[in-house]
Amino acid sequence: MAEATETDFLKQQKGRRRIKNFLAAINYHDDDLQTTIKIMRMKLLEIQQRDSSAVINKPQTVRKIIFKFSGSKTVLHKHDDIEKDSRNMSHSETKRQKINNGGMQFVMDFIKSVGGSEAQFVIEKRLTISDVNPNQGRLLIPVLQLKNKKGFLTADEETMMGNKEDVSVWVFDPERRKSMLNLAKWKMSKECYVLKTNWNQVVKANGFKEEIVIRVLSFRVDDQLCFVLDRVA
Repeated sequence: MAEATETDFLKQQKGRRRIKNFLAAINYHDDDLQTTIKIMRMKLLEIQQRDSSAVINKPQTVRKIIFKFSGSKTVLHKHDDIEKDSRNMSHSETKRQKINNGGMQFVMDFIKSVGGSEAQFVIEKRLTISDVNPNQGRLLIPVLQLKNKKGFLTADEETMMGNKEDVSVWVFDPERRKSMLNLAKWKMSKECYVLKTNWNQVVKANGFKEEIVIRVLSFRVDDQLCFVLDRVA
């Protein structure tokens, strides 16, 4: 028993020295240093005891102890800094993801409301200067950037485009206004689908500018190919 008591005493002494060295390292001065050391050590022991009694296999996070001093009074705060920083760093991304997921659900609900089916995510695109240039009058949808590599056309529509014929499609803008546009397939430096004819009116009505991000989905009402546009950012 005496040996155990002596061991505990040595541990206490070692702990006090560490705290004293820590305070010296940060140039902290206190008229009542021993009281400060006592308070800090008690708080550290409380944290250690709580951590030891935590549920086994509970995901661990690294904790950082921050000491704030006011006169001889010591206030100890415990923060799960890594977890907190991660939340802060990803806050904007999480918010954007929630908005995007919510927006996608609204789009799917709209498609159902007009009797649509076979909905497919076509592309999410940051508009380029050529996409909103009235002299160009078209939206380029690069084939290589399609979300669904199988495409959204029927065999007959593919044949029409192979013969350089346009396919008439309904396009619903972000305000769910409906316009009739033509869909073509162009072979440029890269193969692209092109929404044209009345595209300028869609751009003007929605105030589309360069760098605006839109999402495009395709669907069908009976056999009619339709597209719905949703503004993301």
